[in-house]
Amino acid sequence: MKKPLFLTLLLLFSISCFSYNGKVFYDDNKNGIYDKKDQLLPGVMVSDGLHVVKTDSNGEFNLPGHDRARFITVTTPTGYMPSKVHYIKIDKNLTSYNFPLLKTNKVASDGKHSFIHISDTEIRDANPIHKIWANNIRDYAQNENIGFIMHTGDICYEGGLKAHIHLMNSQNMGVPMYYGIGNHDLVEGAYGEELFESIYGPVWYSFDYGNIHYVMTPMAAGDFKPSYNEAYLYEWLKNDLSHIPKDQPIIIFNHNLKSTDKFIIQKNEKEKLVLNKDYNLKAWISGHCHISYVTMQGDVKTISTAPADKGGKDHSIATFRECKVDSDGNLETQLRYTFVDNNIHLSSISNDKIAVNAAGDIALNVNTYISQSPTKRVTYSIYNQFDKVVSQQDLKQKTDWAWMGTYSLPKRFHNQQLFVEATAEYNNGTIAKVVESFTYKDHPQKVEVTNDWTNLVGNSSHTSSVTNEFKLPLQIRWVNNIEANISFSSPLIYGDKVYVAATDDDLRGEGGIYALDIYSGELLWKYNTRNSIKNTIAIESGRVFAQDADGYLYAVNSTTGKLEWEKKLDAPIYPILSEGLAAYGGVIYAGVGESLCAIESNTGKEIWQNKDKWKVTRQSGTSSISVNESILIMGAQWDALYGHDTQTGELKWSLNQDGTRFRSSSPALYGNLAYFISSKTFFIVNALSGKVITKKELDYSVDVASTPLVTDKFIVFGTANNGLVALDRETLKEKWVVNTLPSLIYTVPYQTFPINTVDTSPVLIGDLVVFGASDGILYGVDINTGTLQWRHTTGAPSFSSMAVSGNVLIATDFSGNVYAFTSKEVK
Repeated sequence: MKKPLFLTLLLLFSISCFSYNGKVFYDDNKNGIYDKKDQLLPGVMVSDGLHVVKTDSNGEFNLPGHDRARFITVTTPTGYMPSKVHYIKIDKNLTSYNFPLLKTNKVASDGKHSFIHISDTEIRDANPIHKIWANNIRDYAQNENIGFIMHTGDICYEGGLKAHIHLMNSQNMGVPMYYGIGNHDLVEGAYGEELFESIYGPVWYSFDYGNIHYVMTPMAAGDFKPSYNEAYLYEWLKNDLSHIPKDQPIIIFNHNLKSTDKFIIQKNEKEKLVLNKDYNLKAWISGHCHISYVTMQGDVKTISTAPADKGGKDHSIATFRECKVDSDGNLETQLRYTFVDNNIHLSSISNDKIAVNAAGDIALNVNTYISQSPTKRVTYSIYNQFDKVVSQQDLKQKTDWAWMGTYSLPKRFHNQQLFVEATAEYNNGTIAKVVESFTYKDHPQKVEVTNDWTNLVGNSSHTSSVTNEFKLPLQIRWVNNIEANISFSSPLIYGDKVYVAATDDDLRGEGGIYALDIYSGELLWKYNTRNSIKNTIAIESGRVFAQDADGYLYAVNSTTGKLEWEKKLDAPIYPILSEGLAAYGGVIYAGVGESLCAIESNTGKEIWQNKDKWKVTRQSGTSSISVNESILIMGAQWDALYGHDTQTGELKWSLNQDGTRFRSSSPALYGNLAYFISSKTFFIVNALSGKVITKKELDYSVDVASTPLVTDKFIVFGTANNGLVALDRETLKEKWVVNTLPSLIYTVPYQTFPINTVDTSPVLIGDLVVFGASDGILYGVDINTGTLQWRHTTGAPSFSSMAVSGNVLIATDFSGNVYAFTSKEVK
């Protein structure tokens, strides 16, 4: 009979060819060698990968060893850091292992400290571009007194594994650099983790920092089979945690989320550790999904961070995450964006005009950001050609990008040209300045509203065009900041209000729906959701609908901002719900995959839920509804596009051929034709059957959230790296390209610096195509020629499409600014 696995493990672990001893000491002279004057450190945990012991009063340890032992690791105690690395590879000719430690001054007396989390960099090679974002992280760590940097895996494949250690290590980062193993780091060899171990050391280990016991655990499986399994990890983890007081805060790192259940469990065949019940587990920090997301799993904060160098699968921004830990182990996080250098713009001034509120006060809005350091202070001065009118007044910070203030100019400056100088000071001592001019008018253009704009691009088919013509240049009427970031959720217009929705990827309570007065920009109400609203909201029957990343659908009264009903959708924690909503005819269409459903907008009663299983991965698309043909089209990135009957939910067709799998955009539905972009191809598909009618291969990526604009002559859409493009509708030949500037930050999956991305859906006003871009500029171009007719620089990228009603154009940017532009005349 076969012995049970756990007994076999115990027998293997109990057999030892060697035992190991050594010392742990403070290396005062930093020579890496134990000298008699060096201070020996008692009570320090040391492990052979199974057994865990503490050094005695003389700072010495003895480990029994085991046949699977490959490393001796030290759990560096708080106040110390490794001299070079936290491990020593076992040499069969060596039995004594000494660990020199250095002191660190990056922990406060009460244990507070900060660290940086990155994941899924997947560099594959030694491309020089990698040095830009890696240096951003290095500089931020030095500027902000960061304690250590943790990379939770997917470095990626043999080339990446060999290159990444030279890109980021403890010496060139200036702080301890730790690594975990991901599924793509398990590569071909004698066993899956062999190459990783030869470069980065053991795949499980622990260290103490502040009042926290940190534990790195390995990815359970990957491209090649590892030599370990869950039972091996259980035995070591049990021994490691046996030395930790039950009330000491613990934070665990892994490439992936352990479980979506209420309890997080590590077990073998007979025993288990309930980590958030038996211990004081505070957080589980991972990557793998290429998303930025924080939620609460019971009492445990689960944190996922998107790649630092490219867009995530749901178009999460390229980022690294600063984690601030208090004395009790509670975390607050702040996403930081790579590749941004000395960016500063006065976003409330455009075309010699400045935003003016109802009282006649001018708006001073500044968007500013650098990757290497937070912004400490932003000031402004106002002067004319003779002298200063206002000298160095402070602006108030609204978000990580936006600073804002108002000033009441005396009447004597009416019709005068004035200049504003804005100065940003950053924590690292860097200073950036910008100067803009405007002619002061204390009677701004009146806003006139004529129609509602209730879905992405105006309606549930995503096909709205405005037949009126705006007289250019557009005048900035007002700008306000909602004090939260706005991602792919496009603004809506309903009655006399503008509605926007905010992300909350640090779980600070900022996610929610915000209503502003369309005439003045005044914030009227906000409704906080449990988590980020990643995508499009919709309005139907006097209610604003939104679904958040935690899988909740909200119906909020459009007038009062009060919740009328909510529903927990049948959606898993992972992948998160990052798709947008569509509404039509008293029905809201929510969810994705098995959670895709139709809900009565008045009551919250479910009409149907998708019974046809289809794979769900993160994406940035929104449901599209063909009103006449009663077809709802929805899909998933890396999977397929699906057509469902809007009345019954029945799956009519699926399409995953010809390059349709890698799609982030929503189709535009004209009758029974669906127009969309995917990977490097433009498609026209029969919405009733899913049959491809025609397609055009492109020379560039279109894995963006842009829904095509279709007219009688043109098809216009955004691209990942080629700005905005127009095709001839009849021949599908390229007619013109608007080359936007390089993106400020990066959202496109697997696309990195430098690219010129347009993630927004173009909107047509007469002959004017308006759109925002990732370069921080709002554009208006002639649809016939692609020539630039109007632009407004915001200084923060735009990922949400614009809304139009009467003589007003509404736009947003990532910094949380909402803009209203007006036309003096509407033809």
